[in-house]
Amino acid sequence: MKIEVRNGAATIEGYVNVTERLSKPIRDVRGQFLEKVATGAFNSALQRNDNVELRFNHRRKLGDQQDGSLELREDNIGLYAKATVSDAEVVKLAEQRKLKGWSFGFRKLEDSWDKQENMPEIRTLKAIDVSEVSILSITPAYIATSISMRADEGEDLLECRSNETATGVLEYDIEERKAEEEEKPNNQKYHDILTKLNA
Repeated sequence: MKIEVRNGAATIEGYVNVTERLSKPIRDVRGQFLEKVATGAFNSALQRNDNVELRFNHRRKLGDQQDGSLELREDNIGLYAKATVSDAEVVKLAEQRKLKGWSFGFRKLEDSWDKQENMPEIRTLKAIDVSEVSILSITPAYIATSISMRADEGEDLLECRSNETATGVLEYDIEERKAEEEEKPNNQKYHDILTKLNA
């Protein structure tokens, strides 16, 4: 994940998730399992939803694809994101080197489960709807969060995932801001000249 701060805005880019890579163990009502996103699942999701939201810690909306603050694409590695953020809190955290990674919120459309002897089950997400991508200030360790939401036809499960192996090394490039007093123009020379001319 690369984070650059210039002119009061942060540009954050890197991989949100690496496809076909197994997660760390996740626990839910089924017990412990491993998970991976199939190649092409993100590309299909982005074709279905061309306005994925950009959020901060899955809560506050920072922007979306249509306003230009978020670019997403699936390449041969996984889901790549580039975000431009002017939100004061996020920029300050970037300057303090406190941003930790990416996460994404999704709904499962199609998955498969593979049982192996003496191993946790492996869940492969074959088709998903991606609703949001989040910039995190909390440490991602393949966070597995599920939020049940009641819908007319039954339950709709919103799941959130963050993968520290996708984030990789955090690279910061911070433009140093000048102190308030350094930014004020120094007119002392002109003041001295005017004083001499008036004398």
